[in-house]
Amino acid sequence: MSDAALPPLPTEILTSGPLRVAEEWIDLYGHMNMARYVSLFDEVGYALQERWGVGETYTRETRRGLFVVDVAVSYKRELTAGTPLRLAMRLLKADSKRLVTLMELSRGDDGTLAATMEQLSVHADLTTRRVVPFAPPVAERLHALATVHGALPLPAGHHSRLTGRV
Repeated sequence: MSDAALPPLPTEILTSGPLRVAEEWIDLYGHMNMARYVSLFDEVGYALQERWGVGETYTRETRRGLFVVDVAVSYKRELTAGTPLRLAMRLLKADSKRLVTLMELSRGDDGTLAATMEQLSVHADLTTRRVVPFAPPVAERLHALATVHGALPLPAGHHSRLTGRV
């Protein structure tokens, strides 16, 4: 992907459009199933990465993408069917081959934090299935974004297992 093809770098924390807990996400205990949290983080996070220039368009054009190698999920509040949601994503750390992102799932009505997921991803060549460095312009952009996001306060009570921040 050429520099000209890279979208403007959004420095704000990315947020999803409105979401809602679907009835089919509810488990035997009457609340959102724990696996659905991770699935939602994955689906929505993947879409938000497009705005950082490393989403589906990047992968199709370069045959490179992000492989998740570690996650840390923290469930903070129970969610029930019909609850409005919002997902936010920020980049905590970036180097030549790795990204650490923090995703925050909050209630859409009162902003209460329901869950967080930190994710360590590596940049991989989809042909060789090996970890490779980002192209320098991409790495520079991601590092700059991580510098901005990394300076922001973490959610109250959050302890980063992947970066060591509290």
